Amino acid sequence: MIVSFNFYYAQPAQADAVLRQRLLACDVRLDLKLPRGRVLARQSGSAELPDVVWEQHFDDVDGHLRDMDVRAASAAFEAVRAGMRKLCRRFERPLFEAQSPVATESGIVTLDWVYGSADVDVEVVELLQAAPADDVQALRLITPGDDLPRWLLKREGVEADSVDHRAWREAAAGIGDRAKHSVWRIV
Repeated sequence: MIVSFNFYYAQPAQADAVLRQRLLACDVRLDLKLPRGRVLARQSGSAELPDVVWEQHFDDVDGHLRDMDVRAASAAFEAVRAGMRKLCRRFERPLFEAQSPVATESGIVTLDWVYGSADVDVEVVELLQAAPADDVQALRLITPGDDLPRWLLKREGVEADSVDHRAWREAAAGIGDRAKHSVWRIV
């Protein structure tokens, strides 16, 4: 399973406009007979993280490439892209490979962004083996990119203030060169 993300970093005071533009892109995707995908709006977390995230699961990289071909052939989708370029200061489209089962969708998502070299892989595996919860989806970066997390550790529907979640967050914060915690609302 491949998980494609679009990371949108809004221009100052443009986060709401970026969110609206991404939702418009989802509508156009549906018109093109493509899956809508899932839009996440950052509720908390470092300002270094994207303001809006789009997420879509594919069986393999070829499925992702076919999806991109359909969008590239669409004037309507290109118009949405052109509008988004004006609203964002930065954009990234990394692919991650799911290392654990896909989590069920809920209203809130927490993401721990783990940065580092290949050495961090061992730390992530150890963390997952000792995790206080079995509801963590580990996503490993498979595309190159400047300043992208090597891992995203995703939990769905977890109460951000629960004892279990606080313990998980503290453990995740201690791995890699750096780690960032964030909470996202599904739009």
